[in-house]
Amino acid sequence: MLKNTKKAVRLILKNFSFLLILFALFFNNNLRAQEAEKKFIGFIDSLEGSVNKEDVDDLIKLNAFDQIFTNDKIKIGPDSSIIISFIDNSILTVESDSEFLVEKFDKISEEPSFIISIPKGKFAFESGTIAKNDKGIMKIKLSGMEVDLKGTLVTGANSDEAKTISLVKDSMGNVGELEVTVDGQTTAITEEAAGLNLSGDNQIKN
Repeated sequence: MLKNTKKAVRLILKNFSFLLILFALFFNNNLRAQEAEKKFIGFIDSLEGSVNKEDVDDLIKLNAFDQIFTNDKIKIGPDSSIIISFIDNSILTVESDSEFLVEKFDKISEEPSFIISIPKGKFAFESGTIAKNDKGIMKIKLSGMEVDLKGTLVTGANSDEAKTISLVKDSMGNVGELEVTVDGQTTAITEEAAGLNLSGDNQIKN
């Protein structure tokens, strides 16, 4: 009887240890998933007015020099603006009543990628090393309009009324190129000050 009891206790302890190992592995994998979801990509260079980061149901006030991570949903209030410096030397300026988040940022792989979603607002974006890499993928999503950048500066806006994107000479005096895709159709833009204006069902190349 005592022998059977000891055997049962050893079996319970063995199963308990196995469960602890499984829990530790699950917890560790969960932490890694959270770390992958939130990766440091830059910092706030400057801001004016009210700028917040959405955190579940709360808004967290942001200040100059705060860090920015992937999947941070950032909201810029009325009469406010923000300038963000990314670790690939890109610079994003976003003006009042705007929202944006960085869906993907990878500057170390063989094919680096950088994807920004701007559901609404006015912005300017000067691309860094990812967009200047021949194998790099640099995209700006404007809910229905997708812009691929190659080493350039762009300005644009996304609202219920219209979506616009324009190619601008960058701070080094260079003009890159854009590929703008709307409803599966792609338009190439290679000339300075050229752009695309999407208003309702009308698509106008400037």
